Amino acid sequence: MFSNAPQTITLSIGTASQIPMANSMPSANVTYTPANSVTVATAGNYEISFQVNGTAALAASVTVAVRNNGTNIPSLTMTRALTAGTNTVYQGSAIVSLTAGSVIDLALSALLAVGVTLGSGTNALLTVKKLSA
Repeated sequence: MFSNAPQTITLSIGTASQIPMANSMPSANVTYTPANSVTVATAGNYEISFQVNGTAALAASVTVAVRNNGTNIPSLTMTRALTAGTNTVYQGSAIVSLTAGSVIDLALSALLAVGVTLGSGTNALLTVKKLSA
């Protein structure tokens, strides 16, 4: 799934905010419920990839994380020190074992309150591809 609508996500101190992604892609054996997430129907090994393009309103350390049932997946969590007004690209990929019913989403967090703007074009992308059982 992906987002291509410009949007600003206001982060509260130490609280993760899910990235809204209204567009789905061709899929099999997944659902897009709850909103802004991918729920896998069958257990197995999955390749998960993400990309986020964002600009912080002020200098801040911002974390982008792919989450499984609300918990950050360590190999898909990235923290960067953002410079105010400078676009930063986060991207990553990993192979992860998931159980049936796993809910995968993409979230932002920071250690201080800051607005992160996702600009025009594809600004957030999350793919979940099953590799094996």
